[in-house]
Amino acid sequence: MPAIVGLSTATQRLLSELTEELVALEAGGLRRQLRTLEAVDGPRVRLEGRELVNWCSNDSLGLSRHPRLAEAAASAAAEWGLGARASRLLSGTTRWHRELEEALARWFGVEAALVYPSGYLANLGALGALCSSQDLIVMDRLSHASLFDAARASRATVRVFRHHDAGHAATLLARGRGARRRLIVTEGVFSMEGDRAPLADLAEAAQAQEALVYVDDAHGAFALGRSGRGSPEAAGLSPERFLYMGTLGKALGCQGGFIIGPRPLIEWLHNRSRPFIYTTALATPVVAAAAAALQVLEEEPHRRLLLEARAQALASRLAALGLPLAAPSHIVPVIAGDAERAVAWSRRLWDRGIWAPAIRPPTVPEGTARLRLSLTALHTEEHLDALIDALKDVLPRVRSSELGVRSKSPATPHSALRTPHSGSGG
Repeated sequence: MPAIVGLSTATQRLLSELTEELVALEAGGLRRQLRTLEAVDGPRVRLEGRELVNWCSNDSLGLSRHPRLAEAAASAAAEWGLGARASRLLSGTTRWHRELEEALARWFGVEAALVYPSGYLANLGALGALCSSQDLIVMDRLSHASLFDAARASRATVRVFRHHDAGHAATLLARGRGARRRLIVTEGVFSMEGDRAPLADLAEAAQAQEALVYVDDAHGAFALGRSGRGSPEAAGLSPERFLYMGTLGKALGCQGGFIIGPRPLIEWLHNRSRPFIYTTALATPVVAAAAAALQVLEEEPHRRLLLEARAQALASRLAALGLPLAAPSHIVPVIAGDAERAVAWSRRLWDRGIWAPAIRPPTVPEGTARLRLSLTALHTEEHLDALIDALKDVLPRVRSSELGVRSKSPATPHSALRTPHSGSGG
């Protein structure tokens, strides 16, 4: 690259190296670029001058544009301003923060809750406050990148178990009996797979080993369960059996993350959770909107039921295409294999008016690049019909055995921790 006047030699060298690496990413179909939305109307968006149906949104219950959430946010902004102005332990805790945390605790039937600016920070904050070099974390190999980052940052010993294999998790726990504290860490609904953790089996394995289970339920909270209490309720379990994290930015349509549990746990996080202590509080209008979203969910349970029905319908139609799913879910992976093929499929869907970006390594493991379809309660039968017709056109020459969800995953060596796979980026 040409020299830039005023930059040091070291900076020039760095920029040259980064440019070369970006070219290499481009050659391998792995270079990511931001795309700017120009308008949003439910599942329909305008992007780069095109009208498309969005199949990559986590707004699973369609609440992000609900008028009551917008009104709550506007009212709070008028009264309190936009930013929270300080961290929570200084002057950043408003009555809205307190009311939202109390509402979350009531929703899940626990003593207390703590809100973070994001789910990523909630994972970093909780695992970092609970674990140290004396402890052992046993983690599902397909867990979200933020869980791997949090585990590493905690300085605990980390071991990886085969996807959904509670027996393997128990074996790893047994080998670490000398640890002060032992945790099984998993997602409730896996963000790139759409399948659900075997929470009952993991809870049983943990109880037998006198260990704890930490559940990142970012995609299950408010969307799953008879009353929207997430993956534990869907599995017939109480959330009190787990260390439980959820988010406000998916089914609730807002922003932020939270931890729920007994009051001593939450007060410990007040005192030792660095991402909570050392960051500005979540903006008050967002907090007010999240509190309103909980009220809407109480009054409009049909949203959750509609999402479930849409997931069942999509699963049935995909099965007819030779794309059987491990279980109906609002997250549906269509495995392409290599990154270039996934990008090609995404481009062909784009041409058909469907926005489904390719998901590539390191977000997912090598050889499992995919389309990740995110279903919402706002998708209609017509949207499903258009998606299926487009997939028939895009995937006609691909053997069905190359597609679908992997129900079993090979073991991952500990070295895989250097490059955590699962996450939300493409």
